[in-house]
Amino acid sequence: MSDADRMAAQLARLLTESDGAELAEIVRRWKLTAATAAQRVAMEKMADQILALRAAFEQARVKPTPEELELALRMMLRVAASGDGV
Repeated sequence: MSDADRMAAQLARLLTESDGAELAEIVRRWKLTAATAAQRVAMEKMADQILALRAAFEQARVKPTPEELELALRMMLRVAASGDGV
């Protein structure tokens, strides 16, 4: 299993199993653990996007299954890692 696969599985679990407060605390800790300023900026962007995604799920009538979410996240992470992102 690649790093992207593991991260996608963890993010999907966080998004589907954590309540809003728990998720906010987790992403707050991500920001604190960044070793460099560039990592901190990247973590802040990712954290903001994860929280926005969670908020969108709360508003949606139909929520993705954990499996669907993991697949989508895995594809997004692989595209981001390849440098071919838009």
